[in-house]
Amino acid sequence: MEIKNLAVVAGGGITGSIARWIISLSIVDHGFPWATLLVNYIGSIILTIVVLYSKHHASSKWWWRPALGTGFCGGFTTYSAFALKIDQYINAREIHLVVEYALASLVGTYILVFVTNEFFYKRVSSK
Repeated sequence: MEIKNLAVVAGGGITGSIARWIISLSIVDHGFPWATLLVNYIGSIILTIVVLYSKHHASSKWWWRPALGTGFCGGFTTYSAFALKIDQYINAREIHLVVEYALASLVGTYILVFVTNEFFYKRVSSK
């Protein structure tokens, strides 16, 4: 692995982690993990755009895809917080919250990826 690849992924990861932390400080959850849900929604949109754009455009800037896709989105989104919250809801026997959060996370992110793909595909592929 080249050190420059490692550096751009690490830089993106640091930036994404800090952004997630700032959002988590800004949103009071009140029992439902709104901040985690929001960052996972935003991250799925960003990653979809990165993948679509890079698929249709060659770029002399080699670093932007690993910095944004792997680094930023990897540091920004959080499957571990999702899994931990689901486990907490299960242990508290709050099955309705397990279902609500799982559906909001899984179905919601899929819908956002689908809509982003449909919305940007024509714009990205035609340029």
